[in-house]
Amino acid sequence: MTPRISIVLPCYNAAAHLQETLDSLSMQTLRDFECIAIDDGSSDATRAILEAHAAIDPRFKIISRENRGLIASLNEGIAAAQCEWIARMDADDIAHPTRLEKQLAHVEQTGADICGCWIRFFGDRQGEWRMPVDDSAIRVYLMFNSPLAHPTVLAKTSLMRAHPYDPANQHAEDYGLWCTLAQAGAKFANVPEVLLDYRTHAGQITQSRADALLAAAQQSRARYIPAALPPALQSVAPRLTELAEPGRVLTADECHWLFVFLLRLHKETPAIGGLGTIWLDALQRTPDAGLKLVLLTRLMQHHYPLPGSEIRRYRRLIVRCLMGKSLRDRLRK
Repeated sequence: MTPRISIVLPCYNAAAHLQETLDSLSMQTLRDFECIAIDDGSSDATRAILEAHAAIDPRFKIISRENRGLIASLNEGIAAAQCEWIARMDADDIAHPTRLEKQLAHVEQTGADICGCWIRFFGDRQGEWRMPVDDSAIRVYLMFNSPLAHPTVLAKTSLMRAHPYDPANQHAEDYGLWCTLAQAGAKFANVPEVLLDYRTHAGQITQSRADALLAAAQQSRARYIPAALPPALQSVAPRLTELAEPGRVLTADECHWLFVFLLRLHKETPAIGGLGTIWLDALQRTPDAGLKLVLLTRLMQHHYPLPGSEIRRYRRLIVRCLMGKSLRDRLRK
């Protein structure tokens, strides 16, 4: 019987942490999967580790060849998959034992075509990333930032083959793909539970790569935003594209513009969720503490319900604004 899920695992010089990743996949409670591991021309022990693991767990299949880069490896793995669903995994992360089981149950319950989950950071960064959960909130959030953690994704194989990763989206291949899939009518979801530990370490994104990522993401955003906005708001698409970039520091006027935009978006599409999360993200991008406090107060007055996972961040922002930077600096000392 053909298994349900094909895990696509690109590997490049991943020997330092690869065994932990492989072990976490072998220990999945959902046993019915294949794992296609692509050794992308590694110069360390990556290939040896993959082959040794495949010798004891025949669900792992190894492709080894010269270096072609991440996007080529992802598309090659998807093309080789034999199963109905593709699960992404990176070679230095750790999947919780129930990850595949819970994600498969979630897509069957919700009818989603593509599904992620919440993640926990470890290594150089600590904390959790709790993305929007339902399709409407994910689509709105996509105008601003990626609503899916790339190595957590479970997606229909047919969809991934119809819309492969685009080499033009170098270093932002995931965000570009989510925008493309949203425009193609795919339904999104996130499991509201941490099911993957995401390793962070120095040098993951060099400045040159960060610049390329920013440019590619902004191009995808410029294509997606006009398609995502209701007709009454089409005229603001260029301005929104400019201000939606998540790394941009916002002036007081720009922050207020976004606040007014979100009010208009809520009026046009009152059923859309996730606006409170977007607003908190925007407030964190302005250094104007006084404006933050005013708009945080107004946030709850305008029917922007916050998910439970965001209440703590909302309260923390208010406390930071009330304390002021000088007092916070003194307390750190």
